[in-house]
Formats: sequence, C-alpha cells, structure tokens
Amino acid sequence: MDFVKGDTVVYGASGVCEIEDIRDISFYHEAPQKYFVMKPLFVKQAQVMYVPYDNEKCKARIRPVITKDEAMELIYSIDISDTNWIEDRNARKNTYGTMITKGDRKDIIQVINNLYAHQQRLEDCGKTLNQQDEKMLNDARHRIDAEFAVALDIDPKDVPDFILENARKT
Repeated sequence: MDFVKGDTVVYGASGVCEIEDIRDISFYHEAPQKYFVMKPLFVKQAQVMYVPYDNEKCKARIRPVITKDEAMELIYSIDISDTNWIEDRNARKNTYGTMITKGDRKDIIQVINNLYAHQQRLEDCGKTLNQQDEKMLNDARHRIDAEFAVALDIDPKDVPDFILENARKT
C-alpha cells in the first residue's frame, strides 16, 4: 500500500502516527535517503520517527488505521463474557505477549478482555494485577485505544467504555 503525507497509520508497537512528510534526509553524512517522517499521536512527548521509505521490512510494519465500519464490526463480534485465563504466569506472558506483538486487533482485544476480567475478580477480593499483567494490559490498551479513537472519532480514554457498551454480553 502506498502511504502519503497526511495519512494516519499504525506503525508497529509505536501505535498511531501521522505521516508528516516523505522526504530525503541525510544522517551521519551519508547519501540522502527517502524517509517517512512520522509523529506518534496521543503521546505527551511525541518524538518524530524516521522510517526508511525503501526498506520493505520497516515499511511492512506500517498499516492503515482501522475504518469506523471495521471497528464497529469487530466490537459487535466481541463476547466480553468469553474469557480464557491462563493460570501459569510464564505461559500467560508468552501467549498474551505473542498475541499483542502480532498486532491482530481481535486477539489484542481478547487479551484486554481476559486481563480486565481477571483484574475485576482480583479487585473483588481486594487485590490487584501483578506488574507483568498490568504491563501487558497497558500495552494492549495503548495499541487498541489510540487506533479505535481515530476510527471512531472519540477520545482514547473513552474507547474502553465504548467497547464495553457495544460488545456482546452472552
């Protein structure tokens, strides 16, 4: 897919970014090379990222933001009562970590749902998520909330409630 200046995209783990420019840049006195100049959205101190235009491996990590229709279809397909908690901490870290890293939106939402449901069960007992699970939940939410906020034209902090209100409850 060809991306142009002004496009809002998802770039790997960096999340939602705007392509501010596509231009030739010379780093360290090397010959100029064409780069996507991207600025992450929804971060307090947004740095600018330079992604080599002709590097297919880097370019493959850029994908379009989900559309509103795709987001709503995905939200409607979520069954928030369907949780699959993995008791073994290491197995959970490996399984959920892989699901988050691969970037499939439905898998990431399932991870969020599983961790959130477990968090609720723990809170009912006066406990909290362990640090590893909290980090995974935050990483997964960062990936989904920003992208869905752009697609649905809402604030990222409103995405979890929006999903909960519109997901299936069987």
